[in-house]
Amino acid sequence: MRLVTAIMSVFLSTSAMAASLPTAPHLYVKGYAEKAVAPDTAIVNVAINERNKNLQFAKSKVDDVMTRAIEIAKRYGVESKQIYAEQLNVYKQTRYNRTTNVEEFDGFKVSRNLTLKLKDVNKYPELLQAFVDSGINQFNNTQFVVEDKAEIMKELKASAIKQAKLGAKELADGFGVQVGSLYSVSFSPMSVPVQPYARGKMMAAETMSVNDAYNVGDTKLKAEVYAVYYID
Repeated sequence: MRLVTAIMSVFLSTSAMAASLPTAPHLYVKGYAEKAVAPDTAIVNVAINERNKNLQFAKSKVDDVMTRAIEIAKRYGVESKQIYAEQLNVYKQTRYNRTTNVEEFDGFKVSRNLTLKLKDVNKYPELLQAFVDSGINQFNNTQFVVEDKAEIMKELKASAIKQAKLGAKELADGFGVQVGSLYSVSFSPMSVPVQPYARGKMMAAETMSVNDAYNVGDTKLKAEVYAVYYID
């Protein structure tokens, strides 16, 4: 057992930081699993901007476009609670007159932002076109995320645990020892100055069918588990 202890010293630490690891011979392993998943939600942020010297006209134009955009979002299945129309922003603009050396009034800039969550990402290209047709003239960054991931994460965690168990057995078999009882387990890494023996895999990716012109790629989800086993 002394020889095994020496061989496995990479997984041991005598520093104060190793308080979460046992002093007896042990294995410190990490199991992980990852999966590429098609986003199920698009967080869309757009805006309408209007410039005019007549403030009332500019405000009316912005309000009309925003009303149409909200109606469009609802037609594409976005719930009212997932639509956030910001308050009106008004900026007075000036222009420098080089002849008179005076800042002159150039009109008002009126704008409103609209943020929404589109649950059917396949409708994203059509929604953008509908916004363009409605008068929306500013398109900010769209975030593609996986919101309904509870079942996927449950599956990934189960796979990560399985990989940690296989990693412990794999390591123990390599050194001709037996895996003992479980000392500790966590989904977060331990505060120790050693790296665990890692074992994991990439699970089958879920396909996506977003229009090729707006191909957003997959989102990678992963789960990790850290376990410490005694050596028998």
